[in-house]
Amino acid sequence: MNIRDSGNNNSLDLAGVGKCVNSEIVVAGNENRIKISSGATLVNVRIQVLSSGNIIEIGPNCRLTASVIMKLVDGNKLTIGAGTTIGGCNFICGEGTAVSIGNDCMLAWNLEIRTTDSHAIIEASTGERINPAADIVIDDHVWIGAHATILKGAHIARDSVVSIRSVVTGKFEEPGIILGGAPARQLRSGITWQRPLLG
Repeated sequence: MNIRDSGNNNSLDLAGVGKCVNSEIVVAGNENRIKISSGATLVNVRIQVLSSGNIIEIGPNCRLTASVIMKLVDGNKLTIGAGTTIGGCNFICGEGTAVSIGNDCMLAWNLEIRTTDSHAIIEASTGERINPAADIVIDDHVWIGAHATILKGAHIARDSVVSIRSVVTGKFEEPGIILGGAPARQLRSGITWQRPLLG
């Protein structure tokens, strides 16, 4: 693990990393906290924390490939629950928002999860910004298919499945549903899913 910490009073608790391949953490802000719990496997993980007062917590026995960017505005948070696997995801947390991913989730590859648009859209007649950032919540045991995008304000309830190339922009609080499309809509209810490959 390549670690570059040029800030002040940062807490980097990496004792739990079980396996680490080609990964790095760059911290330039102050008062940040990063904790990786026991048994975590990191492969091609890039964490860039360029603001202050941020929290990143990776639960036990996670396996992930990911890029995490927190910059410009302080006070962002990313939590990933126990046993969650991530094949490849860009996380962009900004404007003091949070991404919460529950336990035993399965996220595929080439995903984007972002709480902010990164740039302002202004109502021309009033001068007011119309695209504020918002938290993202992914509950326990959610499967997100490849190439999906999860945007600010999204909530995906437990036991749900997000189909390939979907764009989730809203709150889906009924558990055990299939979401699909751009923007995503509910396609089916009353489901759950299992990790083992079909034989």
